[in-house]
Amino acid sequence: MLQKKSSLSAILAVASLAFLAPVQAEQKVLPTTDAGLAVDVTVNGRPISKNHITLMGSNFTENKKAPGPEAQAAARAELITQEVLAQAARKEGLDKKAAIADQIAFQERSILSRAYLEDYFNRNPVTDDVLKTAYEFNRANGKIIEYKVRHILVNDYNKAVSLASRLAKGEDFVNVAKTETQDPGGQNTGGDLGWFRPDIFVDTNFANTVIGLKKGETTKEPVRSRFGWHLIKVEDGPRPVSNPGTFDQLDDTIKQSLRQRTAQTRLEALTESLTAKAKIAGPGLAGGGAPAGVASTAGKRAP
Repeated sequence: MLQKKSSLSAILAVASLAFLAPVQAEQKVLPTTDAGLAVDVTVNGRPISKNHITLMGSNFTENKKAPGPEAQAAARAELITQEVLAQAARKEGLDKKAAIADQIAFQERSILSRAYLEDYFNRNPVTDDVLKTAYEFNRANGKIIEYKVRHILVNDYNKAVSLASRLAKGEDFVNVAKTETQDPGGQNTGGDLGWFRPDIFVDTNFANTVIGLKKGETTKEPVRSRFGWHLIKVEDGPRPVSNPGTFDQLDDTIKQSLRQRTAQTRLEALTESLTAKAKIAGPGLAGGGAPAGVASTAGKRAP
């Protein structure tokens, strides 16, 4: 049995796309090695760690590579400048001002949420063993299925709602797709995706929507994925995939899709569980229902 672990960076990329706000370089989770936590320089007694130098230094290198001596020197100078300014701000009590404290809380939330996910997937890795066991079970039991699917992709929620209304009034899906979809190539094919396998498509919300539709049915509301807003039509299926092949016969691209799909499924289950236990209140919920963007409703609400 294979023991190769999943790519944590790929999993966290899925997590970030699906649930987290974009994290700037200054907000990344730092490695917690003893060497990285060592002090590089102090400013009025406050330490700047080697981790900080490395993280800032990557901004001065091509493709965010590990910084060399020159980039480290530039990073050190920049961080010293930031530190003296931050200390001056604290002396004036700016960190206690509501607007500033709110910005700090925003950054803290992003850092901690990403740190939690990194720790979670380190403790619960998506190994090839896990993927192979699930895949071979589904293959042996005829559960690897496919659907003939068309879709219309746009990047604006209100536009998607407008198109859904047109379809509901009887406009032909193919004709609307040819004129409105932003999927490359989709205008030539009327949004045709051919025979679509939900099990190897990385976005679970899109895939689960396909599974939930009957033959000939079109989504009534826009469906959110990492690619934008979709209207989806199932023209045929489901049907078992003919000779899907063993796990070991899959190419690396499909295995990576399975890995990311499994990671996102775990992520959604985790966030749904945590959200279900949370006490959520506030004027933002005046319209009723769960907060926009939580796992159970991701893809069904306007941002």
